[in-house]
Amino acid sequence: MRRWHLAVFIAVAARSAAAAIPDEGLALYESRHYAEAEHVFQRLAAADPHDPLAAYYLGKIAIARRDYAAAVRLLEQAVALAPDQSDYYLWLGNGYAWAAATATYGDKVTSGRKCLAAYRRALELNPGNCWAHFGLMNFYRHVPAFLGGGLGNAHGEAEEICRRDVSLGALALAVLATHEKNYPRAFALLGKLVRLDPASFAANLAFGRLALTTGQHLAEGEACLHRCLMLRPTENDEGPEEVLRCLGRIAELRHQSPLAQQRHDGS
Repeated sequence: MRRWHLAVFIAVAARSAAAAIPDEGLALYESRHYAEAEHVFQRLAAADPHDPLAAYYLGKIAIARRDYAAAVRLLEQAVALAPDQSDYYLWLGNGYAWAAATATYGDKVTSGRKCLAAYRRALELNPGNCWAHFGLMNFYRHVPAFLGGGLGNAHGEAEEICRRDVSLGALALAVLATHEKNYPRAFALLGKLVRLDPASFAANLAFGRLALTTGQHLAEGEACLHRCLMLRPTENDEGPEEVLRCLGRIAELRHQSPLAQQRHDGS
C-alpha cells in the first residue's frame, strides 16, 4: 500500500513540475530574459516533442535573437502541431517577414508570399487579432502592389485596427504617416497617444524615434525615451537597447549647430 501511495505521489509531483515549466518559461519570456526562457522551453520540448507551446515560444525567442531561419522552422512546427491557433500564425508571419527583410531577392519573394499567407490565416482563425492586422499593414506598406502589397491596402488594415483598438489604431496611423513622410500628422497622432496613454512603451518609443528621424521636437522626444526606460516593453516592442541608442543620437543632435540639425532633417 505504501508503494502505491508513493507511486501516486511521484506521478502527481511529476505532473505538477511539468505544469510549472510553462509558467516559469512564460515569466522569464515576459521579462525578456530570453536565454533563460529558452532553456526552460527546451526542457519542455525534450520532455514532449509534440508540445506546440514549446515550439511556439522557442520560435519567438529565435526572432528576438534574430535567428530567423530557426524561428521559421520552429513556428512552422508550432502551427503544424496546433493549426487552430491564430497567434501561432501571426508569429509565423512575423518570422517570414524578418526572413524576407534579410534575404536575397528570390528568397525575399518566397518568404513574402508565405508571410502574407500566414497573416491571412491568423485573421481567418481570429478576425479580431489586431496584431495580425498590424503585421499585415506592415507587409502591405513595404511591398509593392504588383506583389500583393500597396499603401491602399495598408490604410485599410489601419482602419480595421482603429475600429477594434483605438490606441493601437492611432499607432498604426502614425506608422503610416511616418512611412509617407507626413511628419506633422505623425507627431500629432503620437503626441495625442502619449498624452492619453503615457504608459505605452510603443507610443513613447515611436515619438522619440520620430524626433530623431526629423530633428524636430527633440526635447519632447528625449522625454518620451526617458519615460520608456521606466516602462515594461511588450513582446511586440523593441527593448531598452533601442531606447538607449535613440537617446544617444538625440543627445548628439541636440549639441549640434542649427545648420547641422537642418542637414540631419534633410532640409
